[in-house]
Amino acid sequence: MKLRFAILVLTLAATQGATLIVTNSVTEALIRAQDGDTLVLIGPKIFSEHVKITKSVRLRGTNDAVIDGAKAGTSLTIAAPCAEVYHITIRNSSGDLNTFDSGVMILSNDVTVANCRVENDAFGIYLRGASRCKIRNNQIVGRAGVAPAKRGNGIHLWKTRRNEIVGNEIRNKRDGMYFSYADQNLIAENDVRETRFGIHYMYSHANRLLSNSLTANTVGATLMFSRDSVISGNSVRGNRRHGMLFKQVDRSEITANSVSGHNRGLFIQQATQNRFERNLIATNDIGVYMSNCSEQNVFVGNNFVANTDQFWQPADEVKAGRFASNKFFENGRGNFWSDYTGADRNQDGVGDTPYHETDVFGYIVERHPDARALALSPAAALLRKGEELLPVLNAPGVADLYPLMSLRIAAGKVHKVNLLTSVTTWTK
Repeated sequence: MKLRFAILVLTLAATQGATLIVTNSVTEALIRAQDGDTLVLIGPKIFSEHVKITKSVRLRGTNDAVIDGAKAGTSLTIAAPCAEVYHITIRNSSGDLNTFDSGVMILSNDVTVANCRVENDAFGIYLRGASRCKIRNNQIVGRAGVAPAKRGNGIHLWKTRRNEIVGNEIRNKRDGMYFSYADQNLIAENDVRETRFGIHYMYSHANRLLSNSLTANTVGATLMFSRDSVISGNSVRGNRRHGMLFKQVDRSEITANSVSGHNRGLFIQQATQNRFERNLIATNDIGVYMSNCSEQNVFVGNNFVANTDQFWQPADEVKAGRFASNKFFENGRGNFWSDYTGADRNQDGVGDTPYHETDVFGYIVERHPDARALALSPAAALLRKGEELLPVLNAPGVADLYPLMSLRIAAGKVHKVNLLTSVTTWTK
């Protein structure tokens, strides 16, 4: 029994590795280190060197330890599987975007970078061909005075899958998070501000975008050429152009998002077979802008509140009847429209008459765009009420046969993310 216990202790010690205190050079300490060791960088100190991790070690900073790349190349490269980096400020990589210079470059699988601060104008954290990595609770910042085109992206993923991008704060980068050929990633509870596109991805499938905050960017989220994603519980507010843009996005769920204060809340182009449910789309110039043969989408249980135009599509596409395959109700339930003027005489929560976006006022705005300024006025409401009582147009477009009489934001199920286990659960 004693022999077995001794073997167990020695095995655990070998697994956990040694702890090396680093006060002079990180590179020299890495030469001495073995797989499984922990290197503790003692601050406050600036380690002015380019660090490359080629062993499966942990790098931990204390008391404001800094790795400074002196504005040349990449400051920290991680080229070993299962390496971990915590509590370190990483700064001053080169700004050469053509060579992918980064604060942190990750080249191996199963790497963790957490609770770090990355300060530079090149790429912040770049995952290049590495999968199953965890990027958590980091601060990634660029300089506000640099043009967005000259900055790198905050977090950049290329040719990778099954990563966890959780709880990061990103400011003043080109795109907050950019994904290319990056599948099955969890992107949750990140806060992105003052970028071009808060979240931007192309040719990336089956990702989960949950409970992110996207504010004061040019566009909150730009999702392109992708399918089978879940976009849920995100707060998208006050971005300068669009809230969320979907171009050739297919078979995805867009649910329980709050999208407010934009030129166009949702910009949907050539998107098919998506489900938009329980979203709050409020105080945008155009709530939903849909064009270019977007078909077989379902809109149900959404809340369209005080948008100047609730839902808009180009007149030529309306005339061509291309919107016949999009549905705005399901199983006797439609959406809430704040400009609906109908009654609910049997008190079942559903309006007695259909809601039509393309009414007399929409007809006027189509021909005289300046009239949009009157969209929320009592005169427009009176015109819509008259149209309800005595229809004079039969134009194709949005037809919700079961408009809801009250907001339904909390109806159904909502995503919650367990940040300890990274398992997405569902609760009533």
